[in-house]
Amino acid sequence: MHKDIVSVNLDASARECAEKMSERHVGCIIVVDDKNPAGIITERGFVDLVKKGNFDSHEIKAKDFMTEPLITIDSSSTYIEAMRKFEDKNIKRMPVVNNSGVVGLLTLKHLVSHSKKNINELQKENELLKKMAEQRGMTRE
Repeated sequence: MHKDIVSVNLDASARECAEKMSERHVGCIIVVDDKNPAGIITERGFVDLVKKGNFDSHEIKAKDFMTEPLITIDSSSTYIEAMRKFEDKNIKRMPVVNNSGVVGLLTLKHLVSHSKKNINELQKENELLKKMAEQRGMTRE
């Protein structure tokens, strides 16, 4: 989970959003309304905005092209709950929230990395168990 959240207020211009995302090297930005998460702007959101054409990047506001409602996950949620939510909602990024607001950003990439780590650990454990079984003559052959 990313703990360094990049955010803008509802009235930030599209240009401000793009500059902030570029400066911070992030693929999305959380739109907040008085510290409360209101929406998200992703790179895809910018693509959709540009496809519409004819807009002034200084005039169009974050609230005009953010994705809402914002799909979030509670900080106490499990890995399985997060995976289900990503799959059910067909999203790649999800703010993590608790009573104090947004505390992080979970991405599908985080979950894939976590899965890979778990698979590697299980493979090592399986190899160890196989060796132990062979030493004790407990193989299936």
